[in-house]
Amino acid sequence: MLNLRIIQLKRIFKFLLFSLLILFFNSFFFERYYVRFPIYEIESTRIPKNFDGYKIAVVSDLHYGFLNPEFWIRYVIGSINEQNPDLIVGLGDYVKKRNFDEELIHVWKLLPLLKAKDREVFVNGNHDHWANHSLSLRLLEESKKSIRNRIFEIKLGNEKIILGGLGDFWEDHIPIDQIFQHTDPKQFRIAIAHNPESADTPHTVSIDLFITGHTHGGQVRIPFLQHSPILPVQNKNYDLGIRNSIFNEMVFISAGIGWSILPLRFNCPSEVPILILKHKAN
Repeated sequence: MLNLRIIQLKRIFKFLLFSLLILFFNSFFFERYYVRFPIYEIESTRIPKNFDGYKIAVVSDLHYGFLNPEFWIRYVIGSINEQNPDLIVGLGDYVKKRNFDEELIHVWKLLPLLKAKDREVFVNGNHDHWANHSLSLRLLEESKKSIRNRIFEIKLGNEKIILGGLGDFWEDHIPIDQIFQHTDPKQFRIAIAHNPESADTPHTVSIDLFITGHTHGGQVRIPFLQHSPILPVQNKNYDLGIRNSIFNEMVFISAGIGWSILPLRFNCPSEVPILILKHKAN
């Protein structure tokens, strides 16, 4: 009887050990390095007909550096280009470490490899500022792809949409009204920002869509509940996917690619979301 009990305990131990190994491989390797391209449809009556089906690739939180080396960043960039997006938006946190100029300089040699049909636009995130505030801003501007504190119009035929870029909510806040104040309220307006809480800052200009990252989706999400216990935002509604701001404006949050604190993801794989604009008839 004792021998049978020992055999049962050994089987349980082996099962637990095997399960832990599977969990470790999934969280530390598979979900971190196998990047998905989930599709989200953004539907609105304000989206012009010519932009129906317009494809936006959302690149957030690359965190180039430790455990996210150059060859992997190049692989991710190549995979994004293969999606053949109309527009690529870079949401910041391109590096991982603080006070590390070399990583900033090197990642900005890689980011121009991103190619979209219309254009590629970028803003910075908190990690970029933490690495080197002035250098990160200089590299952003020198790229000629900065949308920080400026407006771009994208035209298709006789119709257009408006893009505006915000500074980082924590380190480089720029008032939304300052950026969008001279834009046409009849046009579909998109604000590009690193942190979703930028959407909750006071503004009178109406924004149709915020595109954001920063949260990593929480990195660890409880199965079935689809809830993350740890989010680097005060508004815990801002975890992942399509949400509404406190002003009832649409906010999209990407889970991004990198990691924070611990290099793992569980039930929250790395992603480069593809947003598809859809014209909705009145």
